Amino acid sequence: MIFTSLNFALFFLIVAVINYLLPVKYRYIWLLGASIYFYMFTSPIYILVAASIVLLTYYGGIEIEKQGDKKESFRLYVFTIIANVAFLIFFKYTNFFTSIVFDTINFSRQKLLHAGPPIANSLLVNIAAPLGISYLTFQAIGYLIEIKRGNHPAEKKLGHLATFLLFFPKIIAGPVERAHHFLPQISETKKFEYSNVSTGLKLLVWGLFKKLVVADRLSIYVNAVLGNADHHNGLTLITGTIFYVFQMYADFSGYTDMALGLAKILGFDLVQNFNRPLFAKSVTEFWRKWHISLSTWFADYFYNPIAVAKRDWGSWGIVYAFFLTFVVLGFWHGANWTFIVFGALQGLALTIEFFTRKQRKYIRKKIPSLANSIAGILFTVGYFGFSLIFFRSTSLKEAFIIIKRIFTARGGAIYIENPSIILFSIASIVFFMLVEFKKEYLDHLFTFSDNKNWLIRNCYYCMLLLIILIAGVFDGGEFIYFQF
Repeated sequence: MIFTSLNFALFFLIVAVINYLLPVKYRYIWLLGASIYFYMFTSPIYILVAASIVLLTYYGGIEIEKQGDKKESFRLYVFTIIANVAFLIFFKYTNFFTSIVFDTINFSRQKLLHAGPPIANSLLVNIAAPLGISYLTFQAIGYLIEIKRGNHPAEKKLGHLATFLLFFPKIIAGPVERAHHFLPQISETKKFEYSNVSTGLKLLVWGLFKKLVVADRLSIYVNAVLGNADHHNGLTLITGTIFYVFQMYADFSGYTDMALGLAKILGFDLVQNFNRPLFAKSVTEFWRKWHISLSTWFADYFYNPIAVAKRDWGSWGIVYAFFLTFVVLGFWHGANWTFIVFGALQGLALTIEFFTRKQRKYIRKKIPSLANSIAGILFTVGYFGFSLIFFRSTSLKEAFIIIKRIFTARGGAIYIENPSIILFSIASIVFFMLVEFKKEYLDHLFTFSDNKNWLIRNCYYCMLLLIILIAGVFDGGEFIYFQF
């Protein structure tokens, strides 16, 4: 059930109305039931996987907290973490790892032993990963770590923990919530407040604009170009890559806005996931603004422990920690070498920025502030766009074909099958980025979306709705991050 579908609109309307009609103490049960229905809508069998993770995390957390023996507590902690990771690895990475094993065996047999035909991979898992399993397991692991560290008590109510892990606005593509932020909200008395509904609807409309007008319209051109790289010249491929940067950002941040809006209408606050990353002046700053809930999760539970463990290495310990972190973060996106390369490219850039921070600071003093900001933004967005070639490609071979043709296929005009698609795409990007620019640099000036004047504020959102109806692409396209 996609957020942009009529089925979901009807589903959410029913959920929201009944939620506020119920007594406060029963609302979490209703929201849990709605979340289970939402999760089962596409593949009902996968609720067994989600239920297993919830039960494992619930009982594991309680036992870790009450266990007096530190060694036994640590063993339980390690077991529950490994068990959660095992779910993720089985459904998401089994084929990747077994393929590596069989490829290695076949290479050895043919090159060293000169054996016969290759051995087929008999361990392939021909099932799709449950929706949102990465986000579900990451939230469960974070919850268990905080219990072990003594930062959060184990939740005694199974229904509360299940609601936290399965809450439907965030279950498929985040944000990655923390228990200390979300669990207390379940018990709070949430009266119907017009301000919550108003704020939530605003986020929903803006998220719909990003998804339907920007991302889905850009996807028409991006799919035609990057999906058929052999037929296009370098200029066209560059254009497609640039469009994909904006498509990715509008698609993912659009989903996040909608998730935050849906939760807000129900009386819940989710963490912010984006802070206008396309205005970042370095790759380091970019990752403080992009997918914030995931990058901070990796910082707290992966990077920091490694950096502390390798502190004797000095600066190289820090480099090792964040390079490994970004390789794993890239691999988190999917079982493909392309995602590993994507993560490694981010780690490489961060390494270079770490070792050149003094030199870059010196250079910035010699260059006018505006020129320095523009150069930093252009480089950061350009580098991110380059790395997204690997992110989008289905194989390294496909990615290298695109890169090669960008530099070698120079002849011919830019591909324009339908001029209106290009015009609408450029117009949507310009409007989108003007709004982002205003929020980033001129937020203190006149505003339309939050204007105190009722007429100006509502005319703005009526205009957005009109643009969505006229220029939106209503083909039921899924959000990009649903696959992760």
